[in-house]
Amino acid sequence: MKRGTKKIATLGVLLAAASVVFLIESLIPPLVPFAPYVKIGLANCFVLFVIVAFGAADAFLFVLAKNLLTAFFTLSGFAVIYNLAGSLCAFAAMALLYGLLFPRISLVSVSVAGAVLSNIARTVVAVLVMESPSLFVQLPVVCAFSIAAGTIIGVLTTLSVKHLPERLTNFK
Repeated sequence: MKRGTKKIATLGVLLAAASVVFLIESLIPPLVPFAPYVKIGLANCFVLFVIVAFGAADAFLFVLAKNLLTAFFTLSGFAVIYNLAGSLCAFAAMALLYGLLFPRISLVSVSVAGAVLSNIARTVVAVLVMESPSLFVQLPVVCAFSIAAGTIIGVLTTLSVKHLPERLTNFK
């Protein structure tokens, strides 16, 4: 199989897996009752993996495709706005930190930054959509949850990168 074909096929499988994980996670009741858009974000493990294995350009397209694909299945207009804002902010933070500071900082740190910015972006969108600045009160709890979720995603991604065979992780 040609290198380009293998890359596209691998990205397609990762996109399908990330979408399925996202859809399953969307069926779980809110972990933070007063902020229903807050979730662990297990699909971000795939986004961070794509940043590491394929680079930021491919990861950006991956994030857009994941959001469009999951929006098609969920058919929720408001969720699309929240998810896209959170995903793009998380991607930007993770891609920049990984590109500029890795390996001086760990993938866990990269993931935590992405998780925190994702939930801040979602909160800002909620404030704008609902016209309720009082929602900013929840940010400390949301950010604390983001640190825990980002740590989980960072550890999972680190384990994936370390333990998957190089032929499955080296596409740059």
